Amino acid sequence: MKKKIIFILIESAKRELNSKTLLALRALNKNYRVVIGHKGTIWSIFNKCNPGIVLLKSFGPKNTDTINLLKKKKFKILSNDEEIILAWDMNERIEYRMNNENLNKIDVLLTVGDTDSNEIKKQFPKLLNKTKKVGNIRLELLKKKNRSLLDDETDNIRKKHGNFILFTTQFGRVNIIKRSEKSIDFVFSRVIDDKADPESTHILNVNNQISMQREILLQTIKFLDNFEVNFPNKKIIISPHPVENKLFWEDYISKRKFKNIILNKDNLISINSLINASDLVISSNSTSLLEAYLLDKKIINFLGKKTRLVEIDFLKKISNVVRSADELVNILNNENNIKKIDKTPDMAKTIKNLEYDYDAIDELINVFSDIKHVESFESIFISKKTNKIFYLKNFFREFKNLVKKLIKFKRNTVYDDLYREKIGDKLSYKSFYKKVNQINKIEKIKNLKFTQLIPKVFLLDKE
Repeated sequence: MKKKIIFILIESAKRELNSKTLLALRALNKNYRVVIGHKGTIWSIFNKCNPGIVLLKSFGPKNTDTINLLKKKKFKILSNDEEIILAWDMNERIEYRMNNENLNKIDVLLTVGDTDSNEIKKQFPKLLNKTKKVGNIRLELLKKKNRSLLDDETDNIRKKHGNFILFTTQFGRVNIIKRSEKSIDFVFSRVIDDKADPESTHILNVNNQISMQREILLQTIKFLDNFEVNFPNKKIIISPHPVENKLFWEDYISKRKFKNIILNKDNLISINSLINASDLVISSNSTSLLEAYLLDKKIINFLGKKTRLVEIDFLKKISNVVRSADELVNILNNENNIKKIDKTPDMAKTIKNLEYDYDAIDELINVFSDIKHVESFESIFISKKTNKIFYLKNFFREFKNLVKKLIKFKRNTVYDDLYREKIGDKLSYKSFYKKVNQINKIEKIKNLKFTQLIPKVFLLDKE
């Protein structure tokens, strides 16, 4: 049977897997075939596939070769930029992240609300008819109707840790993993590697961000140093941002010999499950506060004493702002003063997911349906022989991975560690098969067909 094909790329399984799997299953109900899996691995099979709709999550210069191939082969390309969900300076953020050679190659640019949509249309008038406001599909998983997908992981966290405060740290500019001995810090990496103008607004903002993070980190250490004295019956779990150097936190906790301050070392646990399991969430200018807000948690936005332009106004509107270690102690001593901020119509203008009864996943599938000149095919592959070739490739790669496990092969570069954190075993056949069936309890698709094309890439279809 001929069907249109959707290709869904996953960069970070721990952040994207649930929402993109739910998207894939819902697309099956609209009579699409879906190829879903690890971004880099799907790239390797595009030249063997019939053209369809490709959902990217960014379109920066690193994606140029792939985008050029897709355009040449008549694929339709949809993309957003997940880093633009919130920004302290939307004008600067869009100019810095979007103004590249690939911007005009994509067929549909996805946005999250009025704020980014209006700025994009202002900066790039040619995109007026290409921009579609859909919200953020990851945020849909945090609404009550979908929270059951977090239950298993949430229950395991609570069994292990009991009641706790979650502190999601946001110090990636000052506690950064150095990927090269040649690098100094984030600012100079931007100037040297990305050729950013040293006097640009972007570099000015990053310098302000670094200054803010240094101040907050010092106040955080002051707060944590006295936490067990001030709150002997409370527990904190620290979950660093993925780009942070976790060895800093391990060393700090070890030297202080804390008993009630724990570092989250399980890199495969979803941050949403950690938030869901917590009693209270503390963070600093981080989108994890938005996720906690949607999960109906009490939230504290721990900012520096000095107000800065790089503070995200939307996060201040939905949170309880404190600006020093002393203020943080005071508010935790009087938890009744930690307010839950009600939603307002203006919030939905920034994040469309906050609109009443809105579903970003349904809206994205409507966007798929509106794309013109998408052909239908009997198979995802151009040639029938390709099925056999991929069967052999899949067998060989699975055998190679098994040998690596048996000899305990493991590389330890920074990039390998980041890959393991982003993907881990969540896209193994067994893990992903389990995930698909778990999410299908919501979608209830009958005759679901599940095929591994090559390791970390799967075909979902209906018999």
